[in-house]
Amino acid sequence: MKLEFINRENHGRLILIFAGWSTDASFYSRIRLSGWDTLVAWDYSDFNFPEKILDGYHTIALFAWSLGVYAASRSLHFEKIALAIAINGTEHPVEDNYGIPKAIYQGTVSSLNERNLIKFRKRMADLQYAEIADKFSNSDIEDLRKELQSIARDYSANRNEEKQTKWHRVFISSNDRIFPPEAQLRAWENHSSKPVIVRLDTPHYIDIFTVVKSLLPNKEKVGARFEKSHLTYNSEASAQSHIAHELMRASADFVGEKKLAHAAEIGAGTGFFTKLFCQYFAPEEMDIIDLYPLPRFKCSSIENYYVADAEEWMEDKAKEQSGIYDAIVASSAMQWFSNPERFIRNAAKLLKPDGFIALSTFLPGNLAELEHINPYSLPYRKQEDLERMIKKRFHSTFFNNEKIKLNFNSGRELLRHISHTGVGGTGTTYFSLKELLLRLPQTLTYHPLYIIGVQPEQTV
Repeated sequence: MKLEFINRENHGRLILIFAGWSTDASFYSRIRLSGWDTLVAWDYSDFNFPEKILDGYHTIALFAWSLGVYAASRSLHFEKIALAIAINGTEHPVEDNYGIPKAIYQGTVSSLNERNLIKFRKRMADLQYAEIADKFSNSDIEDLRKELQSIARDYSANRNEEKQTKWHRVFISSNDRIFPPEAQLRAWENHSSKPVIVRLDTPHYIDIFTVVKSLLPNKEKVGARFEKSHLTYNSEASAQSHIAHELMRASADFVGEKKLAHAAEIGAGTGFFTKLFCQYFAPEEMDIIDLYPLPRFKCSSIENYYVADAEEWMEDKAKEQSGIYDAIVASSAMQWFSNPERFIRNAAKLLKPDGFIALSTFLPGNLAELEHINPYSLPYRKQEDLERMIKKRFHSTFFNNEKIKLNFNSGRELLRHISHTGVGGTGTTYFSLKELLLRLPQTLTYHPLYIIGVQPEQTV
């Protein structure tokens, strides 16, 4: 296996690409995000991945494409991976029912030459081939053949081995002429991790950079979008207002009356939850962290405002001191975090004994009506995964989810709601405004999860 850093600035976050067959690091040279290093693995003549190279990273996002899905499943310990995305591939590379049919795979191996390699790449990319033809590697044909043979041998020897893999989202292209989409669907529907499956109307090749930048949104752009919608947010964000009130009600019921000396809130925005929280718990001091400058809420005696990436801010704070907060709260914010488990770990460290967290986030299926317009939505974590993270750190917990359906008179009205609340994230749609308005539904469903955890007497 070969490795190459596309971008290495010793960030604590790493984008790890397991490449598709017959591509090398240069094929992925555009995949650069602020605050992230990018490492590409390719050439699966062996599956020896030097995992020590990952030791300096607290957050690793894996994007595996095609045969790279199998290579990643054979090479990595997934407990280190914060987010794992599989794109048009399975853990069964040579398998009639769950991967590439054996006859086709072996036919590719035996007939591989320069002409057939180009035919394979054209089949893979379809109409996009001309745009990417010069990005493919110039690997020796015999080396590529040996790589395919190596993958087939390894799968044959290890096919019955139970893999400890955890995939969060899977993309399956309906026009995939390499990995049959029906075989992919069977493989992932039967996978132990039960990933969220997203269908795409694309060929085997998709622009992985589009996937990466949508699933790992730039925090500066997110902040700018919410700042732009700040003046219109309260008038449009009926679902978010409901969520703030519901989180407050659940907090009051579960925690009860409690005097707070020092609390922190992540992503206060226009203060929906902030004001409710302060009215009930009356904290003497509040630390308020968001991605852009906020107006003073004047709801506690001392208010400290920080413009920061909350994940990094919490990490730095937890390194400085522990046991300083009576409560850490965040309403409709955690879905933006690239590593929610890291945030929860730091929150547990920063809480005093008997302190608590109160969080709301969103579950898979949130804004599902928009998936046909932007299939690359945020990777919402499943409730069972979030429950595991919370229960690992907190001894008394509460979880509840609901669905909130908003109805609109037109697609234009729904689009205004998205624009005025900033909930659209940083995903990209390639439709014109006219096409978009025709495709937009007249309903929108939010799927929030409410989480409360009370800290044990000793931090974990």
